[in-house]
Amino acid sequence: MLSRAQEARVLEVLGDCPSGTLRTYCLDCLAAAVKIPPAHAANLVAFVQALRAKGDCEARYGGFCDANGHDTDDLLVWRPDSPVQGVR
Repeated sequence: MLSRAQEARVLEVLGDCPSGTLRTYCLDCLAAAVKIPPAHAANLVAFVQALRAKGDCEARYGGFCDANGHDTDDLLVWRPDSPVQGVR
């Protein structure tokens, strides 16, 4: 299991992009950005799966990893824009 601090850093990294844009991360680059050691990679995957289940992040296989500027066939994750409060 990731610590609460690690979980918070994942959310911070995924959410750190200008509104209206997406910044995608492969899991390796996300782990590096959040400083999660390779031994805890499975915990990161489980946390990302939980985020996806709640709708707090989205994912797809293959594409461009914005974090390191490379193409990948692996899973890419990003945090969708949150709706502006009061606007429907």
